[in-house]
Amino acid sequence: MKKALKITGRILLGLLILIAVFLIIMIIYNQVMLKKEDKLLENYPGQLVEVNGHNMNVYIEGEGEHTLVFLAPAGSTSPVLTFKPLYSKLSGEYKTVVVEKFGYGMSDVVDTDRDYKVMVNECREALEKSGVEAPYILCPYSKSGLDALIWAQNYPNEVEGIFGMDMAFPNAMKDFGAGGGEWLISAAKNSGIIRLFISDNEFPETYSTEEKQFAKALFVRKYANKVMPNEIKTAPDAAETILSDSKPEMPLHLLLTSGKGTGREQEWQGYAHSYIDDMKNASVTQIDCAHDDICGGKPDQVCDEIRAFTDELGK
Repeated sequence: MKKALKITGRILLGLLILIAVFLIIMIIYNQVMLKKEDKLLENYPGQLVEVNGHNMNVYIEGEGEHTLVFLAPAGSTSPVLTFKPLYSKLSGEYKTVVVEKFGYGMSDVVDTDRDYKVMVNECREALEKSGVEAPYILCPYSKSGLDALIWAQNYPNEVEGIFGMDMAFPNAMKDFGAGGGEWLISAAKNSGIIRLFISDNEFPETYSTEEKQFAKALFVRKYANKVMPNEIKTAPDAAETILSDSKPEMPLHLLLTSGKGTGREQEWQGYAHSYIDDMKNASVTQIDCAHDDICGGKPDQVCDEIRAFTDELGK
């Protein structure tokens, strides 16, 4: 019996040593790759502007009568790349802008807790400092629907219209809560182990080799950073704030999926209709794709819908 315990102990000790060596190798490899990728990310699209003492990235492409401002979904680590399938088709007709909020893309990760009104004002300041003048057509995707509605309620003169890409509405976010496991994700990022779980195949085929490198580098830096839990934590308060105010009066057009991928497939469309059905200037188009596939999976249809929406604004 004692001999068996000794053998078991030696095996466990050996496994612990192997794990420790593996972790040390991964940490060293991760630090080497981070330095290498820092150089690569100097070429990431956009311009950094100072907002409240931190850097925020804004990407601008094209010119036109209307200015489209794309607002990213929660957790997007490279919004400039997320929206490329759209603005690459639209920048010949519109001024297209992607604002990477703090914690997203090349923008700084900030330590302070911020509510949605603060986040909206940060985006407004970034646009102003980038020389992008209002009014805007806000193009929120998923959770950034809250940002767009707060923006429209508080600064209606800046918002020409809202083009929602399966945007979230207040009732969908009232009971939204952060999941667990943040410590495990943080450990995987800090050790570099997270690199083992991402490959070029994780990103759209339309990405160039350099864009896949950008996406991977930003994923290992920004995925599930400290800004994201704060946004999730404050989402219910933002939802209540929106519901306590009058609904926006400017035109709103919504591309609505079945909700597949949201975790709330049964209620997703109901959340949208409960908010917009009594709005005079709101309309809906059903789009046949999953929640996560709007930009990359249906870019032609989305762009056609944007063109139709702006044509109606001019009438």
